[in-house]
Amino acid sequence: MKVTFLAGTLGRGGAERQLVYMLRSLMDNGVNPRLLCLTKGEALEEEIRDLGIDVRPIDTRGGRIATLRGVIKELRRESTNIVQSSHFYTNIYAAVSGRITGSMSIGAIRSDLDYEFAANGLYGRYQLTLPKHLIANSERAVKRSIAYGIKRQRIDLVRNVVAFGNGLEHPKGNPSDTTNIAFVGRLGKEKRPELFVKLAYELKEAVTEQQLKFQIVGDGPLRPELETLAAEYGLSDDTLCFTGERSDMSAVYSSVDILVLTSKHEGTPNVILEALSCAVPVVATDVGGVSEVLSDQMGILVDAMDFDGLVGAVRRLIVSPQLRRTLGTNGQKHVAENHSLTYLGGRLTEIYNSLQPRL
Repeated sequence: MKVTFLAGTLGRGGAERQLVYMLRSLMDNGVNPRLLCLTKGEALEEEIRDLGIDVRPIDTRGGRIATLRGVIKELRRESTNIVQSSHFYTNIYAAVSGRITGSMSIGAIRSDLDYEFAANGLYGRYQLTLPKHLIANSERAVKRSIAYGIKRQRIDLVRNVVAFGNGLEHPKGNPSDTTNIAFVGRLGKEKRPELFVKLAYELKEAVTEQQLKFQIVGDGPLRPELETLAAEYGLSDDTLCFTGERSDMSAVYSSVDILVLTSKHEGTPNVILEALSCAVPVVATDVGGVSEVLSDQMGILVDAMDFDGLVGAVRRLIVSPQLRRTLGTNGQKHVAENHSLTYLGGRLTEIYNSLQPRL
């Protein structure tokens, strides 16, 4: 079976990391995928090429129609059974090019549909309805798709996975003078990183019995505003540091005691699974598919609009190293059992095989 993936970008984001995992797991299962991308030279392109996968850039300078023609040209150059989108906003390209070339199209849903529709405007409905099949990474997205009219047999759930951290003993289980608290993610509006800056200020004022250090790992359009906000709160680099994007995330998590997710919209966040795989407990807003991967045995869920609850949950973990250790250990075990590359490869090939009668 020949599978061609279509990606909108190969930057260091959650959907892009899951794409890498999909490609790796498929190769382990005897499938030789290839990749078309609407950008060129981004962070994960070299990593994918190192897997031995052909990455073909699509020229987007001529607009949507020219982009579609470029995708069709590549699919005709080398025939494929399945063309699979890895981003919601590229679903239309996969769907239309698949119809024209006779390939099965699979669209992606990486977040809750409210956010997807808002981000895609008039095209949102077509991104959902045009692909012949859909893959979502949360039960909530599956249910919302069905509510929007998608038949249940046209959509499958594929859980996000991680490929590092399992078996890593987290070193921060005992009381210490410093507690390290991190935000990891793109610095965009949907992640609400400004709440993390405010949280750092509130906790620094409220918790005086031990030293707290905060870090924001990631980059994005809000970074200048966040740095200004941190300065207004009087948070020095020694208290809150901006590290930018990091490629050594396993090393990052090994130095973190608590991960905090402040998002307003999510699918199934990679950062939660990454942190748990390294035995780091998580405090997260209850949005998207977060509750599907984070139970009260592994972290603390907080209402998305309850900032005081967010502060209280993080403070609870700060003052209880034993609770952090218990939650982290439980989370590490859960991820190892339910979010592995072995699961991913088997799940994808199962879906492809189920689609074969329609190919």
